[in-house]
Amino acid sequence: MNAQRYRYEDLVDFSARLLECAGLPVERARVVGSLFIEADLLGYSTHGMQRLPTNVEWLLKGETRKDGDHRVEASTPACETWDADFLPGPWITARAVDRACDMAAEVGVGTVVVRRAQHVACLASYLERATRRRMMVTLTASTPTEAVVVPHGGLSRVFSCNPSAAGIPTNADPILIDTTAAMSAQGPLFRARRLGRKLPLPVIVSQDGRLSDDPSEFVDRGGGILPVGGLEQGHKGFGMALLTEAVSGALGGFGRSGQSGDSEANGVFVQAIDPAHFAGRETFEREMGSLAVQCRASAVAPGHDGVRVPGDRALARKRDQLRDGVELIAPIVDDILPWAGRLGCPFPAPVEPRHRKPA
Repeated sequence: MNAQRYRYEDLVDFSARLLECAGLPVERARVVGSLFIEADLLGYSTHGMQRLPTNVEWLLKGETRKDGDHRVEASTPACETWDADFLPGPWITARAVDRACDMAAEVGVGTVVVRRAQHVACLASYLERATRRRMMVTLTASTPTEAVVVPHGGLSRVFSCNPSAAGIPTNADPILIDTTAAMSAQGPLFRARRLGRKLPLPVIVSQDGRLSDDPSEFVDRGGGILPVGGLEQGHKGFGMALLTEAVSGALGGFGRSGQSGDSEANGVFVQAIDPAHFAGRETFEREMGSLAVQCRASAVAPGHDGVRVPGDRALARKRDQLRDGVELIAPIVDDILPWAGRLGCPFPAPVEPRHRKPA
């Protein structure tokens, strides 16, 4: 697919400026734009700058609240519940991660549950915000008004894709886990349909119970995304979906009962743990670093690549793109350019990479 590279700093400046022109205050625009590009740096391109046009449109239509702060609904030294009332999802989630880390530094564990955050995009984008502070962090999110994933054994859509992520500090690179209770997020399905491609795996179940790798079965004909494990082992993803709904939705009073409309407001769960309050940071980081080394050293079958620990490829891609430019495929740029023209924000010029992209 046609793709070009752009300087990281240029994309951050452009994204922040575009969001600012759509009405978001400067500091918030910078945070949101940077988090979108962090997703692209790590390789999650369906949840990076791909999200810019939708967020600009929400701002211009007033569907995202530009100003003001969240309301604290409940608070103890170790946990808080926030109502974001449609503040920008990336901005409020970054603040929740920071607040959870602050509480963890004081009492060992800090938990923030946020309700009604506008779409929070890529959970992996927030992980190093905590691991740089030598904290372990877990995030999950759900969308109570969205039903796209079926429960195990069923055909009716019930759940959102319900992503989960975790950042684990080590004595080397952090372990960065980003997964979901569903066999696929929606972004890859819509992108595959747009490009006229089949999916890598049959992750859709049609309304008459057939497995399908055709994204149109989901987008156009009402099929549902299977939970992780598919038809045979889907009880695993079903359980994960229930757990994420419990902590990101029900804990904050933002579950599926009584919700209506097509809002993309998320319920978000953020929990930070400071190992300093347990066996100690050095001990924790040494143990997890050693475990990562053992995993990478695992024997593999002839002709197969070595074991990668979650985050290895993402961090290698990030280092490559910070050095040689962030890679954006043409459809992402094509969707952004009309908004750039409308709001008078010139899109950056591409650059030539100096090195080969890592395998």
